[in-house]
Amino acid sequence: MLDIKYSQNFYTNSKKLHQILENISFSKDDLILDIGAGNGFLTKELAKYSETVIAYELDSKYFQILKRELDQKIDIRNEDFLKAKLPQKSFKVFSNIPFTLTSAVISKLTNYDSFLEEAYLFVQKEAGDRYVGDMINTQIATVLNFKYEVSVVERFDSRDFSPVPNVEIVLLKIKKREGDIFDFNLFRDFVTYIFNQTNARVENTFEKIFTEKQMVYISKELKRNGYVKPSDIDKGYYIEIFKYFKMNGPKYLERVNGFYGKYSSKHFKREKVFRTRI
Repeated sequence: MLDIKYSQNFYTNSKKLHQILENISFSKDDLILDIGAGNGFLTKELAKYSETVIAYELDSKYFQILKRELDQKIDIRNEDFLKAKLPQKSFKVFSNIPFTLTSAVISKLTNYDSFLEEAYLFVQKEAGDRYVGDMINTQIATVLNFKYEVSVVERFDSRDFSPVPNVEIVLLKIKKREGDIFDFNLFRDFVTYIFNQTNARVENTFEKIFTEKQMVYISKELKRNGYVKPSDIDKGYYIEIFKYFKMNGPKYLERVNGFYGKYSSKHFKREKVFRTRI
């Protein structure tokens, strides 16, 4: 029996799905991944836009259905996406992923060595808000903003899913920024370090990783904008001050190096997510 964490609420509105895909710039040459393909409802439509679609489905029952009903040109894989190797060339994603795996899937797709160009993911509204970070800035929104443009592009009608979910579902868009992205790993460590210190004021954290001269200007900016907590700070300002942090010596860099890895190993073990299929 498949673990409950892989269960999904399947999308059923073919007219709306067609409208959404028509507004996305998929081309025949795109490599598109469908993660947790289920009954193949999305996969069939994706195959109309691209000649190369890979569908991941761990449930052997649905895998057999997919093998029987989908076009043979679709690459159907009966494996756990989280353990699979990502394509070693540019790819895109359109997927109604299992909601309990949202953090793990996005973490894998946006890892430093990923060739992800664009992803459209069905996620809970609360998760979408966390990744966008507009109302309240978050650690993950700040990290992703360095390399990706993240936005919610669609809000779904819950009646278009089976079973009907007891939460709101949105379509999260993650698009890689233009140009080469350097130092993503260090920036991720930098932000994770700042968000996970126990200091009452973020200024106290900055004092540990910036020079006294730098802090003169940073302190003025924090006070001027009323920045007290890491979540108060605009995502763009993190990128701005990171440019100056990189110029500091090894003593400062070593304080944040590897911090994301330490944090994530603990975080994913204790993460508890409340999802729709009960």
